[in-house]
Amino acid sequence: MYIRRIIGFFLFCSIAFSAFAEMPYRTVLRKADDHFANKEWQEAVTMYDVLLERRPGRVKTYVDAVVASAMMNDSSSIMQYVVRSEMQGLSLDSLFTGIDVLSRSIGQSGIYEQVLLLVKEQQPWFTRVTNNYLLGYYVFRHDAEKILAVADELLSVMPGQINYLKAKADALLLLGNDTAAVEVQITILDIDSLNFDANLFLGSYYAIKGQEKLKLIDQQYLEDSNGLSISASVYKEEKRQVINGDIACAKKYFTIAARVRSNKYLLEQLSMLSGLSDELPQSSGVIRPFLKRLKQE
Repeated sequence: MYIRRIIGFFLFCSIAFSAFAEMPYRTVLRKADDHFANKEWQEAVTMYDVLLERRPGRVKTYVDAVVASAMMNDSSSIMQYVVRSEMQGLSLDSLFTGIDVLSRSIGQSGIYEQVLLLVKEQQPWFTRVTNNYLLGYYVFRHDAEKILAVADELLSVMPGQINYLKAKADALLLLGNDTAAVEVQITILDIDSLNFDANLFLGSYYAIKGQEKLKLIDQQYLEDSNGLSISASVYKEEKRQVINGDIACAKKYFTIAARVRSNKYLLEQLSMLSGLSDELPQSSGVIRPFLKRLKQE
């Protein structure tokens, strides 16, 4: 009984295919669109086969067929359409771009990743191509761990590619590994000393780091100024070390960035950093001793 049903199904498909083949192209296209809209994936795929028999060079039909196949989780069907599009000389770029747009429009953006990973697995000679698209997808999704994995894979082949290095640095920053992110940004400057993004990143990093250190020194000074257990000159020297270290680094990177592409933010940062000094904050002289007495009492 089961075998008879299968044979009957294929006979029906054969008859239906012949019938659709006689319909006007636009009629078949409209039926395919209706099936897709109604989430009738198998019926839609049947229509796409008819359409491709007539116009095998239409990219949109391959895109629709791949997405419909993915909705059925049919990997063999997905690859069938990918291979057929390649045999027609259609670019993977147009196919992948179409799949990305369509899958997002129906709220199934994961299909795009699914197709890319499948092509990467089934056609390893396209690994670098698919990895580039995967990297863009993961950057869009802010998926730091996957960005890092794909970026490292790409960098193993092209270690000097700045776009890959930048993606890796951003991923490391998202993962909270600031030190490693800084090292990658410095590597970018070793390749291109005038890279705007890297200089901006490092300038901002050292500016924030330096200002946090200065703020901490001021806080420690105010807490200690009542007892005067440490000379003010010691705190001043600590601030000068920060200004000559992190703050100087920040100014250097911001200056280079401003030469490449000046903007209001950079000019304001340089002005603010240039105004920093070893001056210590003024203690109230009255309030703090009063609070100290209250604690003692």
